[in-house]
Amino acid sequence: MAALKAGERFPSFTLMGIDAATYSLTAAGTDPTLLTFFKNTCPTCMLILPYLQRLYERVEGAPLRFWGISQDSAAETRLFGEQYSLTFPLIPDGPGYPVSNACGLTSVPTWFLLEPDATIVRVCVGFSRADLEALAAELRKRFRIPGVAPLFVPADDAPALRPG
Repeated sequence: MAALKAGERFPSFTLMGIDAATYSLTAAGTDPTLLTFFKNTCPTCMLILPYLQRLYERVEGAPLRFWGISQDSAAETRLFGEQYSLTFPLIPDGPGYPVSNACGLTSVPTWFLLEPDATIVRVCVGFSRADLEALAAELRKRFRIPGVAPLFVPADDAPALRPG
């Protein structure tokens, strides 16, 4: 389980992405943020990230920061992103995992939906189809995105749950 829960504030951080851009989260942000923590060798991360990419494509253009925080080097993260065709920003956590440790992560994947003031709205550890569907529905409603295709289709054969 993640140490941080809904209603708590996510700690501020600044990291450099694989694109050499600087990514900062503060309590004075302007947009909600979806943070997903992952590790390249994690089978559950390999399962969830294509669905997060699909979600990213469905909400692209909405005022939402959508960031993947990797527990691997920049080079390994870049290769992983290319392998899975990830187009949202990928950001290595850094030596010793400072952000992962600051929020008390115990396993990956873990994602957090944060309000602009860094208050956690939703958190999910591992792969939960129901939690991802609820997240997609919330983002569609929040950003008034009409006619969006479902996140999962029968051909996906996605499991209901898989621990991280």
